[in-house]
Amino acid sequence: MKFGLHFQLPQSPHQSDVALYRDSLDQAAHAETLGFESVWPVEQHFNAAFSLLPSPLLWLAALAERTHTMRLGIGIILLPLSHPVRVAEEIATLDVLSNGRVEFGIGRGVFPSHFAGFGIDQTQSRERLLEGLEIILKAWTEERFSFHGKFFNVENLCVVPKPIQQPHPPVRVASNTAETFELMGKLGYSILSASQVNTFPKLRELIPLYYQARQAAGHTNGDADTLSLLSPVYVGETADQVRAESEPSMSRFIQSLLEAFPAINDDGSEKSKLLQEAADRLRHTTYEQVCETMAIYETPEGCVERLQQLQAEFGMGRMICWFNAGGLVPHENVMRSMELFADKVMPHFV
Repeated sequence: MKFGLHFQLPQSPHQSDVALYRDSLDQAAHAETLGFESVWPVEQHFNAAFSLLPSPLLWLAALAERTHTMRLGIGIILLPLSHPVRVAEEIATLDVLSNGRVEFGIGRGVFPSHFAGFGIDQTQSRERLLEGLEIILKAWTEERFSFHGKFFNVENLCVVPKPIQQPHPPVRVASNTAETFELMGKLGYSILSASQVNTFPKLRELIPLYYQARQAAGHTNGDADTLSLLSPVYVGETADQVRAESEPSMSRFIQSLLEAFPAINDDGSEKSKLLQEAADRLRHTTYEQVCETMAIYETPEGCVERLQQLQAEFGMGRMICWFNAGGLVPHENVMRSMELFADKVMPHFV
């Protein structure tokens, strides 16, 4: 199993913008020396306590100059909010700058504030994602192309540069709802799943839907890259240390998540239902429940055991670890936890 890092960059009240970006890039660059295979920043907007990272591609471009082998994953870019031709250009440019290290992760997005801020109708998110992805793949694989869709029209366009990776960087789609799991299985795309969005018990219901849809559509069961699982992770020498260092930050993450969708429009859709259920669950979630259902906050021995259980259940080929959910864990503690994880946990999964 491969191991990656997730960055959302929630901003602590006592941390400057410059310090937050500097610390996160230091952590990611250090992770390469520790043996982490990839890094996965996520695009978010308009809420510094939740995330100060509206442009993960710029962050990855900076990291590309400080690393040599680490895969530069986008986990994720909110494709419905952007013009796909521009996205195609920027991802291809990053692939050239990094000499072919990009992993192209995309998603629909869930927060109404993001769509309102960019003047996009959120009910169109799935259609925009699929149409945008089709345009991007054409831009990368065809010298010139034309496209006429519901949202975008392109006429005899040559997009340059082309990606280094051929035919294009690997595509991974964030899957949160049952319909998305099934659709991505039908289309045969690899997926990203996050336990802070759907808990481990919920993923036990959803991930089989994906593989069933893959099989029904005639796709193979996939390989080690088919499923990447993202989870909050923190490792310490003792359980008391883990709790003392991780609990305040996780509590802040939960509160910032609740504040990110204070008024959920119940339009009867599966997405609004998902958001409402998540909000209701999070309001009453204890630290013990976090550890049981959505995070791996353990000693090294406990972490190895938990990961072995999850790998046996889900068969993920990549574990993406989020060491600072909530943003309150000091930089030096994050680095120490990463080092302990690399020294005591990762060797069990070579």
